Amino acid sequence: MDSLTEDLWGIILVRLPLKSIATSKLVCKRWKTRLESPFLRKLFLSHHQNAHSLWSLILKDNQQEAVSHYGCEIWGLPPQQLGSYISTFITAAFLNRREKARVVAYTDVGLILIRVVSVLGNVTLYVANPVSRECVETDPPWCEAEEDYQNLGLATQTDETGTVLGYKVVLLYDAKQRTKSFNLLIYSSETGLWRQETVEFPYSSRRYHQEFGYSISLNGNLHWVARNDMGDEVVVSIDFYGSDHPVCRVTHFPDIEELPRFQRSCTVSKGSLMYMNVVRQGDEHKLSVWRLTSSWEWQLVAEISYNKDGYHNVPLAINPFDAETIYFWNNKDRCLVSMNVRIGEFVLQGKLDRSSSSDGCILRSTQGKIIIQLAQEFSSFVVPKWLYRIPTTVANNSRQPNSSSIPTFIWWPPPRTPQPNNEPADSSNPFVICTRKNRKQKQSVKGNSSLSTAHHVATANRYSMLEDI
Repeated sequence: MDSLTEDLWGIILVRLPLKSIATSKLVCKRWKTRLESPFLRKLFLSHHQNAHSLWSLILKDNQQEAVSHYGCEIWGLPPQQLGSYISTFITAAFLNRREKARVVAYTDVGLILIRVVSVLGNVTLYVANPVSRECVETDPPWCEAEEDYQNLGLATQTDETGTVLGYKVVLLYDAKQRTKSFNLLIYSSETGLWRQETVEFPYSSRRYHQEFGYSISLNGNLHWVARNDMGDEVVVSIDFYGSDHPVCRVTHFPDIEELPRFQRSCTVSKGSLMYMNVVRQGDEHKLSVWRLTSSWEWQLVAEISYNKDGYHNVPLAINPFDAETIYFWNNKDRCLVSMNVRIGEFVLQGKLDRSSSSDGCILRSTQGKIIIQLAQEFSSFVVPKWLYRIPTTVANNSRQPNSSSIPTFIWWPPPRTPQPNNEPADSSNPFVICTRKNRKQKQSVKGNSSLSTAHHVATANRYSMLEDI
């Protein structure tokens, strides 16, 4: 490597997929240092700035994918949907150990929040990257499944290159009280601790309760659509990184005075919260696309005539990497429809389950009724264009895991469906599991509903679940 300059090595390496780059880190420490350098990361992102990474539009209740982009050149992975990585990871990590696990939150930075219930009824939350199979356990400040606790979402903080700097697991409790004050439990990756925060909302909680499970994580905020005391639909946002304490904001939709054709819902594209709908303007209907700016104002980015041929097309989402590409579900032909806002024409993707695209593949769901009825209950899950590790807890007042539990990232073979395994984990198991140190501490307070979560010190035990190359 000494015979070539850093610039020349960068030009060569950025042409490799992330799978090859990750595997090359195992050659030696010098290679690992060079491949993890900020210089190579910025050069790689610049080289692939117009490419699309892996992403999916997933129905939260049953993990069904409505739209999925996979097989991209950035990662160099086999042409498999993101859902297969998630299901294989969860099955191997939890279900084979007789634990109940499900994803309760998705992000646009490749992280998911998993809720696991053990055979004893204990509840644990995990922050994981299903593609790299890195996983962090965050011990909740309770022992059993509590109905009063609700998973609000996973807020993340990133730098200008999209690298995750930190995350916060946000839970809602005492939501049954019909007041304007909400109590939140927040776990921070920076401290490794849970803390209690009270957030003041402009409306009573009963207006938000049904929508809490469908938040959108974006730029350190959690957003969701709710109704105010007047019954109007609004966007409720909580900023978890703008100040020392969470700040709540309510934004009215730009077409609040109109009667839209479809149920209001938001999507994410190129780092911005987007909204689109069809309203009647005079003698015609128009599809309007809006972007929520940093000043919390809606900016109209496109307005297209919506003729009678488009009446059967229900807006689903905007491409996370291309704000000019919109996806619809055609209720008449039961197929996916796309539109480029510059051209303004609907393009049927066909009635097959899959079709190729310029960079990867697109999967289409064939259950149109589900999509139409539950369009607001879809989550966008996006894998970033660079491979990074989940941030490490750096708190001095929280117990740190043993050095043996610090993961060494390696790549793995294509995900395969694991066989059911009812045997206890042993050394032959390809997954390395680090048990929690404070298991006894949790069991000692089991059933104590009056546990003060504000002063509870929870440990974040960090581990990876790795397969042999």
